[in-house]
Amino acid sequence: MFSQKNSQIAYSFGLTLLVMVVVVAGYNFAPQGSSLQTLFFALGGKMPDGIIQAATFFCFFVCLFGISALNKRVQREEYAYTAKLLPQTEQYVLYPEDVNQIKLNTIEVERHLGSTLLTDLIKQTATKFRSSHSPSESLAMVETVSEMNRRTVEKEFWLINTCQNLIPAFGFLGTVLGMAAAILNMGKAQPTALATPSAGAAGTATAAVPQAAISSSDIQVLIDSLGTAFFTTILAIVLGIIVNVVMKKLETRVDDLHTGMKRYVVENLVNRIQTA
Repeated sequence: MFSQKNSQIAYSFGLTLLVMVVVVAGYNFAPQGSSLQTLFFALGGKMPDGIIQAATFFCFFVCLFGISALNKRVQREEYAYTAKLLPQTEQYVLYPEDVNQIKLNTIEVERHLGSTLLTDLIKQTATKFRSSHSPSESLAMVETVSEMNRRTVEKEFWLINTCQNLIPAFGFLGTVLGMAAAILNMGKAQPTALATPSAGAAGTATAAVPQAAISSSDIQVLIDSLGTAFFTTILAIVLGIIVNVVMKKLETRVDDLHTGMKRYVVENLVNRIQTA
């Protein structure tokens, strides 16, 4: 499991590096002051200010790779139903020897498909019935194993959940850093003196009255700092929405998987057992 997580982190880092190379190059080569340059600036093209956007992209890609891996696992778990390990014919009754045969068939299927949550649930339920000959205790075993399987799968969400929480955190961090930089730059700005003519008593210009003005370079620094503050927040919001939508869909699919497995075993194994 950890090797798979390391692979997801490595792929996410490489993809983030590729995206940032494209974004930085686009910012530097785009026409000065164009909307295209503004777009690349919003994506983090101006370094080192764009490091916050890079971190946000990294967390976003980690979430996507993790969700993709879990979706593939759920698909593999759902494929176990195709083995038709349990009878689904109406009015079909199972006797103790049938339960033993189901367990043997399940073990044989695992040799071809590999171990799955469904086959494990069927084996443990059948084993419990062989030892207790009690359908009620077998039903309790279904509940116990299903809950254990649910917790096992939920543990694999930890990396996705961590990065999902970091995306808005990086957006807020970028806002704070951008606003702080803007305030500091305003304090460091050196006003330049502009001379304006002052009319004398006879209506002629006799003296120059100095007026303070901020240079264009200071204004540009201020705009860049405020842009960093706003654009990091916007990027985090957009990527966060995408991750939340995809994540909610995955969570629903996982819940349906566990509920479906439990219903499948209860209806087609436990409830069909005839003890007498």
